[in-house]
Amino acid sequence: MLVSEVKPIGKVGKNLLKNKDAEEIIKTIIEKPMQKACIECKEKNIETSMSSANKNNIVKKNKTRITKKDVIKKLEQNKTQTFLEAGKGYAWLMLNYNTLSDENRKVLFSLEETLGEDSIWFVKSCYIETMNKLRKTFKLKPLVEKFDDMYADKFKEKQLVLMYNNKYPRRSIFIRMPIDDATTVKDVETYFDEIIKKLKVQ
Repeated sequence: MLVSEVKPIGKVGKNLLKNKDAEEIIKTIIEKPMQKACIECKEKNIETSMSSANKNNIVKKNKTRITKKDVIKKLEQNKTQTFLEAGKGYAWLMLNYNTLSDENRKVLFSLEETLGEDSIWFVKSCYIETMNKLRKTFKLKPLVEKFDDMYADKFKEKQLVLMYNNKYPRRSIFIRMPIDDATTVKDVETYFDEIIKKLKVQ
């Protein structure tokens, strides 16, 4: 089956780590190409937040894949970018950075160096930045967000500040796979399997 044949599901996720029916839920709310990856993450006690691998992720013939450089360029022009940029030409899986072990954070930083900056994105929600613009208008003190984990500085150095629903984690990791009209469900499963097997049980 081709990814171009997969219809978007668009269901909101649940806390699968604490749910005994997690596999059944995954098969209902996660698109087929990403189901195996989400199950493998659950088995390692790694929290997934969102994923996408459907026909809408494949770029149209007159469009190009969105790269990290593309997003940075628009951010520098003060154009707000949403998490949906991650899926323009890519299948993707979003992990909750905040609940990852330091060991797994280290693995993912290493994978970004190996696979490249377009395969692993370190993403922070723009909520605080947006709120501070409003607060500045009303001459209120800015909100200060402090992260003090072992890799906080490294995350900040690499982060993209994107807009997404504030109920999702403040910091996330997007694992991305370039896809096109010829990409199969099996291709996606194999790609994410190779990455997830490098992560440790936590």
